[in-house]
Amino acid sequence: MNLKYFKLTGLALFMGFGILQAQQSIPVYEQYFTQDAMIINPSMVGIGEDIKFSASHRRQWQSLPNGPNTTIVALHGNVIDRLGLGMYFAGDENGNTRTNSFNVAASYYIPIGNATNREDGQFGFGTSLSFTSYRFGGVTEMPNDPLYVGETSIFIPYINFGGTFQLSGWTLAASVLDIPLSYNSPIIDQVEPNPVYYYAMLGKRFRVAEAFELEPVVLYRQNSNERRMLDGNLRARVYSGENSFWIGGTYRYDMSGEQSEGLTISPSLGASLGRFNLGFAYNIGLTDIAHEGQDGWSVNLGYDIDNFFRPNRNIDFPQ
Repeated sequence: MNLKYFKLTGLALFMGFGILQAQQSIPVYEQYFTQDAMIINPSMVGIGEDIKFSASHRRQWQSLPNGPNTTIVALHGNVIDRLGLGMYFAGDENGNTRTNSFNVAASYYIPIGNATNREDGQFGFGTSLSFTSYRFGGVTEMPNDPLYVGETSIFIPYINFGGTFQLSGWTLAASVLDIPLSYNSPIIDQVEPNPVYYYAMLGKRFRVAEAFELEPVVLYRQNSNERRMLDGNLRARVYSGENSFWIGGTYRYDMSGEQSEGLTISPSLGASLGRFNLGFAYNIGLTDIAHEGQDGWSVNLGYDIDNFFRPNRNIDFPQ
C-alpha cells in the first residue's frame, strides 16, 4: 500500500466518523451565497416577487473515492400577499453515510415604509420542518461499532426558525436550525445528540455606479457542540440591460478553540440571463486534510418563474 493510498484511506475513515460527530441535516458550504439563502433561513422563503427554482451540486475532495457529494433542489415564492411558501430536497453522500432531507417552509413579511418596494424595508419571520433520514453502512475498521453492523437507518424530524430584516440595501438575518422533534441520540453512537445550529448573517448592497454593485456578506455559524465558523463573502455585479454578471469569493475560517484556522477559499462567478441564474464556485482547501483530498467545486442553475399566484401585482423589485 503506497503512502498516498494510505493517506486517502485515513481521510475516508476520518470523514466517515467525523460526519457522525457534527452532521447537519444538510451540509452547508457556499450554497447560501451562490444558490439561495433559504436553505439556511426559512424567513428567506418568498423574499422576492418571483417564484424561484434552483438546483445545485457540490463535489468536495475530488480525488477521494466516495468523497462528499451534495445535491440541493429548492422552490419557493411569495404566494398570498405577504405569505411565502417553499420547499427543498437535499441529498448527501459521504463515505459510508447517506443523508436525505425534505424541507417544507413558510414565512410572513411585514413592510417597513414603502409597501410597493419590499427591498426598501421589510421584516420577515419563518419556520420550516425538515424530515431527514440517515443511512450508515459499508466497511469499517471498528467491527464492534453497533452503528456499522449491517446497514442502519435513522429518521429524525427537525424544526427550524428564522428572522430577516431588510432596510435600504442592508440585510440582517438570524436562524436556528435542526431542533430535533424526536429522540436523536443514536445519531452519534448513543453518546450525544446531533447538534443544533445557529446562524447570523449581515450583508449590504452598495450601488457604486449605475451599472455596478458590490455586495459584502458576513456569516457566523455555531452549533451546540461549540463548533464556530466565520464566512466572509464579497460579490461584484455588473448590469447590462436585463442581464447581469458577477464575480466573487468566500473565505471560511474555523474559530473553534485552539485549532482555529482557515478552511477554504472559494472563488466564484455567475450570471443572471433574463430569468436564468447560473453560478459556479471552486473550493480551494487550506488544511492538511484538504490538501490530500484535493479541491472541490459546486455548480448551480436557477430560474425565476413569473409569479402566477399574483398576476395583478405590479411592483418594482430590483434584481
